[in-house]
Amino acid sequence: MGNLKNNMVILSLLAALWVPLAAQDFDPFAQDFAKKVEKTETQARLLSDHTLIAPGQPFTLALEFTHPEGWYSYYKNPGTLGEALKINWTLPDGFTVDYEGWPTPKLKGNNGINSIVYLPSVTHLYTITPPDNLSPGSTAQLSAQATWQICDPTGCIPEDATLSLTLPVAAEPVLNLDLTSLFDEARKQLPASLPEDTKLTLSESNNIITLTLDPSSGLNPETIHFFDEDGQVDVQTPQKATLENETLTVTLNRNQGNDFMDAPEPKPVITGILTDGQTSYQVSSKITGEAALTAAQSESESNASPNLLAILGGMFIGGLILNLMPCVFPVIGIKIMSFVEQAGHHRKKVALHGLTFAAGVLATFWLLSTIMLLGGINSWGGQLENPYIMLGLIVVMLLLAMNMFGVFEIGTSATGVGSNLTRKEGLSGSFFSGVLAVVVATPCSAPFLGAALGAAVALPTFWFFTAFTIMALGLATPYLILSAFPDLVKKLPRPGAWMESFKQGMSFLLFATVGYLLWVYSFQVFEHDYGQKGLWVMIGLALIAAAAWVWGRWTTPIRKPKTKWIARALTLLLIVTGIIFAAPGEDTSPPENETTTSSSALWQKWSKEKEQKLLAEGTPVYIDFTARWCLTCQVNKKNAYPAEVLAAFKEKGVVLLKADKTSSNPAIDAELKNLNRTAIPVNVLYSPNNPNDPTITPEVLTPGYLLNLIETKLN
Repeated sequence: MGNLKNNMVILSLLAALWVPLAAQDFDPFAQDFAKKVEKTETQARLLSDHTLIAPGQPFTLALEFTHPEGWYSYYKNPGTLGEALKINWTLPDGFTVDYEGWPTPKLKGNNGINSIVYLPSVTHLYTITPPDNLSPGSTAQLSAQATWQICDPTGCIPEDATLSLTLPVAAEPVLNLDLTSLFDEARKQLPASLPEDTKLTLSESNNIITLTLDPSSGLNPETIHFFDEDGQVDVQTPQKATLENETLTVTLNRNQGNDFMDAPEPKPVITGILTDGQTSYQVSSKITGEAALTAAQSESESNASPNLLAILGGMFIGGLILNLMPCVFPVIGIKIMSFVEQAGHHRKKVALHGLTFAAGVLATFWLLSTIMLLGGINSWGGQLENPYIMLGLIVVMLLLAMNMFGVFEIGTSATGVGSNLTRKEGLSGSFFSGVLAVVVATPCSAPFLGAALGAAVALPTFWFFTAFTIMALGLATPYLILSAFPDLVKKLPRPGAWMESFKQGMSFLLFATVGYLLWVYSFQVFEHDYGQKGLWVMIGLALIAAAAWVWGRWTTPIRKPKTKWIARALTLLLIVTGIIFAAPGEDTSPPENETTTSSSALWQKWSKEKEQKLLAEGTPVYIDFTARWCLTCQVNKKNAYPAEVLAAFKEKGVVLLKADKTSSNPAIDAELKNLNRTAIPVNVLYSPNNPNDPTITPEVLTPGYLLNLIETKLN
């Protein structure tokens, strides 16, 4: 019966999709359907509750949808296949936008399938806050680009609209009295917060979620329904509610997916709207029970140890692959044979030479690691704040990438060097051979050392050295194995054209590194020179690339001496000119304003004075110490702040501050020192009840962790 029911659901969906398609293919239906499409257009309006706006005074915009008769749009969680409203705002500089929340939806059945919808109309409200420095007498142009989907029993139609408003600015705001009733009615559709004396709990056992509300706050159990925001609850199964001694209990089935939709990833917190059709409440709560504990642990622990293991594993593999580079691979067999000859074919002595060689490799890597630390890698990524260092890295990586691709050659005598290593005698010779092997590998090591360094510099000192030790072991492993079993040298593949192809393929790792570094550099300098610096950076890098091409084309041994000298001079001229064009100007501060989006608009620029003022006023503060060059920071921004987390911050009145150290900022460095931190990301929550005891989060954030943090620390 279960399979039959699922099959019927699929057939119903296919039928709903087939009707409009068939109507276009067969004449008897095409004309009728075409007439229907002409009428199925949502009437969309963008309205303001003020006729005049004032500096720093929030006002409300309404995005009103009136659907054609019988058609509907979707809630944030459609409940089945469907697309909810998405909107991109274009606002003047300094304006911010905040969505007031999803209006209370309805449950709609269609061919035996339930959806969560708005029928026949819906109004979405947005709070707009203009900056304090807005000039009275000017005007503000606000634009919204919206996309959504409307459906009826015959099918679905995607819709979009770009709506604009121009509002005059005055010293004092003036309400739009003609629209007062419209905005009042729209606000009535928004769910209220639960009364303070009402306790909400969620528990789960065997995929059954039990919601308890005590007291019931007057909700009618006969018409009660819970709409969750992210699909954790099964919409297709009826919800059961009972009322006993003023305690309301609602039984919900967890969404385990079906034949046409996958089950969502379980989350430890469920957020949504609880309504009886007359009264609605916005609710959010952690789930208790074994199933919920498992979900929370899997979410919070999924990024813990694998990050370090991935870095260390990548370092080892990178060291191994270095041996396949054209400047290293031919040396392996030669070196092992020299061990055999020096040891008189005595197996233990051959193995000792191999171990001594590996010690030379390790010692050289340790020396390089120490030099890196002494050279400025002591704040774990802090060197990337300097735009001149960023430019140097970009130029070096670009030239190495072009070298590996074959535009020009360096390190072509590596095989000769390897041959010379065989002339060394004794264990000291083997040790020095290990040192030289690392030097020989340098021209080919960039794609691995570059990526490895980028990951390793974010590690504490012990793990930094450990990472490069493991990479050294990766480089030394073939020598150790072949020293223990010298006869395996005969089984090594012969050097050939495949090695050159492999080297060229590896160059694209370096080009990708150049792209990432250029992205960071763009944030540091591209807006300089009235926004034109980015153009000169691109031209400068093109000149540097041209210099590499000239060098590779006209300095080869077959060229005449005069030609080679001209080429060298031209190469130098192009490189110097390119660096001058691409170098940062005097202004190295990051742009003050970022694009205003529904998420970024919530973040204010951090300063110690602002932080202290907010705490003195009794306002909780959350600070994100971040930078464009910090990859973990970017991962956190993408994953850790979905709408439910931002809504929870808003509900608790938390002010979000961003301390951006993409470029050097002594005030931020001093604050990090006060927090006993040197590496970023660092995220801190201050409660006004205990401002001297901030909560510092783990480096990797998840929505579940933040929701739990907000609930436990700000109650």
